[in-house]
Amino acid sequence: MRSRPDRGETLVEIVITVVIIGVAVTALVSALATSAAAGGAHRTNVSTDTVMRNYAEATKAAAQSCTVGGTYVIGYVPPTGYAVAVAPAGNRCPAVHATTMLTLSVTGPTSVRQSMEIKVRTP
Repeated sequence: MRSRPDRGETLVEIVITVVIIGVAVTALVSALATSAAAGGAHRTNVSTDTVMRNYAEATKAAAQSCTVGGTYVIGYVPPTGYAVAVAPAGNRCPAVHATTMLTLSVTGPTSVRQSMEIKVRTP
């Protein structure tokens, strides 16, 4: 029998190579998409947290300058797309050296919601 010289790759070898490369590229693209989605979610959480903390600081600063029996005005306006809810509602100044517990809830543009409890007092 005559031996045939090696003429190159067979069709099976090429198909297997294409499948392996396709699986590798699919995994890479999937990883990049997951990373981008996670980055966007993290950015939204951080922005919501920043709005909540800024509103809390503005609330505390406003309460520091109020008089007993009066009300205070919060000078911070949340950015577009963010909503802030305060419980209990109202901006009544607490009694001298007394504290009032407020719960701040911030909802972001993608419906991400974060809450924080703060103590407000009149000096």
